[in-house]
Amino acid sequence: MTNNKFSKKRSDNCYLKSGLFFLFLILLIIPNVLSIGITPGRTTINYEKGIQREIEFSVLNNEHKDMKIILMTNEELGGSISLNESIVEFKSDEESKSFKYKFDMPDTLFASPGLHVGDIIALEVPKADSSGTYVGATAAVVSQLFVYVPYPGKYIDADLNVLDSEENGTATFIVPVINRGKVGIGEVRGIIDIYNSLNEKIDSINTDYFTLEPGKRTDLSAKCNINVPTGDYLAKFSVFYDGENRNFQRQFTVGIKGVSVGTILANDFKLGEIAKLQILVENRWNEELKNVFANMIVYDKDYQIMADVRSPNENIPALSEKELVAYWDTVGVREGEYNGKLMVKYGEKSTDKNLILTIKQNKLDVVGVGYAINSNGGNSIDITKILIALIIILMMINIGWFVFFRLAMKRGRHDKKEKK
Repeated sequence: MTNNKFSKKRSDNCYLKSGLFFLFLILLIIPNVLSIGITPGRTTINYEKGIQREIEFSVLNNEHKDMKIILMTNEELGGSISLNESIVEFKSDEESKSFKYKFDMPDTLFASPGLHVGDIIALEVPKADSSGTYVGATAAVVSQLFVYVPYPGKYIDADLNVLDSEENGTATFIVPVINRGKVGIGEVRGIIDIYNSLNEKIDSINTDYFTLEPGKRTDLSAKCNINVPTGDYLAKFSVFYDGENRNFQRQFTVGIKGVSVGTILANDFKLGEIAKLQILVENRWNEELKNVFANMIVYDKDYQIMADVRSPNENIPALSEKELVAYWDTVGVREGEYNGKLMVKYGEKSTDKNLILTIKQNKLDVVGVGYAINSNGGNSIDITKILIALIIILMMINIGWFVFFRLAMKRGRHDKKEKK
């Protein structure tokens, strides 16, 4: 590639036991993960002392069958989550049911900056035959509650998306950065080092740079030409912010190996109901890809996550297409245009696509778009503002000339009168 200049883990005994219990359940139910669904896949909130939140979620009856569901909580925040119901029965003609849980923000979280997680689990109860033996596979799905507690100073979270990494093409590197601290950052920038399969560094890329307010997000970006062989590569990237830095890494593939994303459809969409998202993906590799899933994130106007949905895992045969299905509960969503991101993940790798979602009462349009990149690094320039400034300058020059000529003409007439 050619350079273009560019929490603390908590593990007390009770959480460990509950985690092992949940793992045991997953091992039992893994054969039939598609029979039920849950939406949203994740709800994210920021820490506020003493707040109470009521959060709605829906369980989906994908197979349209009679079944019984147990609702329960797990993980670190489970003790602060109160479910309104614990056992629910579905009839075959019921496609989904909505539920609510209450979350009371623990005061103790204030002393533990970072991410805190709670799981809301919907577990299908297997049926018993006449002898009392449980028969048939069952399933469980999880909706997560993420609570971010701000760090007292400056602290960032970051990720890396690699777009269009085709051989002999131009790859785009996007580093989404979120300020998780309580203090604004004067300058945040990144350096991305690229390594081949032999762990040899083959390039180093500088991103652009921005300021970043507390709780806000920005995208650092860079481009580079691809002139390396097809294969797997590792990007080690460092994000620098006001004298501090954090290090991350991400695998990506150059060439045709992996998946490409086609259309994203939402037929029969109605705002306020559960939308079925049909995501067409293509396996462009000559081997089967296993455990492929789609994860779509939608951001609100403040670039906070308002929806985080994912599809079940699927195996995609070599050189073939498959439709991945995810469900999005649009209760409380308003009409308008939203930014989003789609990640199709397989193993350690991911194919990412930047999205714009246009939401209307009876229609959802999802369009994949590129990023606006400042290829030379440095602060990005808003061409619209430049044009407006030039227009204003030209107007002022014209007004100045007009006033000058008017005064000159008056002075000329005045001089003529005096001569007479």
